[in-house]
Parts: sequence; C-alpha cells; structure tokens
Amino acid sequence: MFLEARGIIKAFGSFRAVDGADLDVTEGEIVGLIGPNGAGKSTFFNCLAGDTQPTAGTIRFLDRDVTNATPEDHARFGLARTFQVPVTFEDMSVADNVMVGAFLRHRARAAARRVAEEVLDFTGLSALADTPARSLGTPGRKRLEIARALATEPRLLLLDEALAGLTPAEIRLAIELVRRIKARGITIVIVEHIMEVILSLAERAVVFHQGKVIAQGAPRAVVDDPAVVSAYLGHHMKRVRV
Repeated sequence: MFLEARGIIKAFGSFRAVDGADLDVTEGEIVGLIGPNGAGKSTFFNCLAGDTQPTAGTIRFLDRDVTNATPEDHARFGLARTFQVPVTFEDMSVADNVMVGAFLRHRARAAARRVAEEVLDFTGLSALADTPARSLGTPGRKRLEIARALATEPRLLLLDEALAGLTPAEIRLAIELVRRIKARGITIVIVEHIMEVILSLAERAVVFHQGKVIAQGAPRAVVDDPAVVSAYLGHHMKRVRV
C-alpha cells in the first residue's frame, strides 16, 4: 500500500480528536478528507504529515513506518504538505521561497535554481519570481506554498484547504493546477470544506465525524449517504459553483 494509516488515535487528555481512524491511499489517487468543523480531519491530516504524533496507531508510507517520523523525515521520504494558513518567507523572493524546497534534494544553488524555475513555470508564478513573498495576496500565497512543496519532488502531496478563501474563478484555476499535479504522477490527499472542490477533484472521499471515519467512497455517493447527511445537520457545508 502506498499510504496506510491504521487505528489512529490522537487524544488531548480524555478527549479523542481522532478516535481509531483508518485510511488507505493508492498511488496516483486524489483522496478528499471532509467533515464538519471539529470532526477530526485536520488533526488526522497533521498526523499523516508528521506535524502531530498520534497517541496510538501506525502510519506507513512506501512500506516505511513513519508514525513517529519528523516532518523533515517525511519530506525526505517524499511526502510534502501545505498549510491552511500559508507559511512563506516574507522577506524572500518568490523564487527563493521555492528554492528552499528544492534544496532538500539539490545542494548546489544552480541546481536548486533550475528546479525552482521549472516549478515556477509549471505553477504559473514565473512572472512573480523576483517579487517579495509578502506582497502576494491569498491566491498567490497558496500557489507559492504548493510550488515550494512541489520543489521537494514529492511522491505524495497533502493539501490543507489549499483552495479556501479563493473566488470561484480562482478556485477553477486552482482545480486545474491540482489536476496537472496529479498528471505528473503525484498522489494527493486534500482536506477541503468546499464540497464542489471534492466532487470535482477527488476520486474518493473519506468523511470524518467525532474523530471517526463514518463513510468513504465515490464523492457523489458519499455526499448522499444518510450518515453523512446526519453528521452535517446543523453545520454549514460550504458550496461554490466550479
């Protein structure tokens, strides 16, 4: 199995934010993690990324136990992530931000620069290469973070609400970028609140509620699952035409 999580528990005192969740991801998939606010999907996602260590359970990536591996080890193993609130090096240029990712596999500055230039072209950021990161708006920051992650040459990309805060037009462009990333052979797991994004992108949706996986399968079938409808009652499931 490409990525496998078994019996993941993340407890904060007596409260279990994640309560025995399982996940299998096959190479080449786009898998969407969805659920109401507080459902545990983001905590589970952070466990997959190595930013949070689970209280119990195991995570294997490419047949390697990464349950307690550091985020740096995850990156070296070929797993990259973005953050819900983009994290950029504000005083550095867009190109230098991307080079930070490229240095993971390329020690020579010239080689890292070549990788950064290719990624900037792929993500549509070439025209902003010399622009300070602090001058970018939300769409640019989110795209920059994706570019920096891609520069690490990942096998698996974890996207944490990478399309949140975008206009419908910007969402359409971002969806196209994610599809092109998949076409490069990169597997993707995405946490997203906008249901139409999951319906448009994901081949499989995994639904969290109260720390547990309550449904998974084809996104349109999952959205109509009675357990999922019940879990979302009283919650706002954000929708946008894409």
